Amino acid sequence: MVDAREFKGLDKSIRKQKIIDVAASLFCKKGYQSTSLDDVAKIIGISKAGIYHYVSSKDELLSIIYLQAFEKIFQDTYEISAMDLAPDEKLRRVIRNHIKNIIVKDISMFSVFFSEESQLPEKDFQKIREEKKRYTRIIEQIVEEGIAKGQFRNLDPKLQAYAILGMCNWIYKWYRSERALHDPEIIADHFIALLESGYIKRESEDASQSHKRSSQRVDGDEELSPHDLYGEIKHQCAILTNLVERAESCHSK
Repeated sequence: MVDAREFKGLDKSIRKQKIIDVAASLFCKKGYQSTSLDDVAKIIGISKAGIYHYVSSKDELLSIIYLQAFEKIFQDTYEISAMDLAPDEKLRRVIRNHIKNIIVKDISMFSVFFSEESQLPEKDFQKIREEKKRYTRIIEQIVEEGIAKGQFRNLDPKLQAYAILGMCNWIYKWYRSERALHDPEIIADHFIALLESGYIKRESEDASQSHKRSSQRVDGDEELSPHDLYGEIKHQCAILTNLVERAESCHSK
């Protein structure tokens, strides 16, 4: 609960922001429909009538939360997208910023942002949809640039943008700072690595790992059971078969 005397001693703009922050926290915990202005006023320690000195309704509070969310979203993204950087580095910075400085930094606000959109007044709902498209387009343009310069695979840029944002945005569903197993920097590193390389192991990685396992067995550091040894032989045969087929294909051309 906010100290009422301390609240009244704040500058008016700071008092309004405090109301917005409390509302975002309550909307996140209880849901927009289940939260009243009385609930917000009680946390702050003022009357419901006092709330009306700053906002006209609960709807306006929700709209302000969305507008502030977009200010945070675009704050650094435009600057990054305009930098003279290679597309891969530009996209890394955008993803890292989106995870660390947008979603995780204001998890309550963005929990509301992603779950209460349907509660917005129609005119605000349409505006938010357009702003979302504008942000997605920034990601899409970086992907298009990466494809044009031969850095990214030639896949649908819009679908790639949706995939990146969907993966990053979903953090709000499971990340809780008080019991997080990984800090935001590690999450960003992991997501970037996964997005850049995918989750399918390449043949070179298989060969490297197999060589490592073989070396370990020669050194006596690892013993395989007959079942595991049979599986290892099948694995090596599959790699060799694939290499032979590729070699024959190249020879026949």
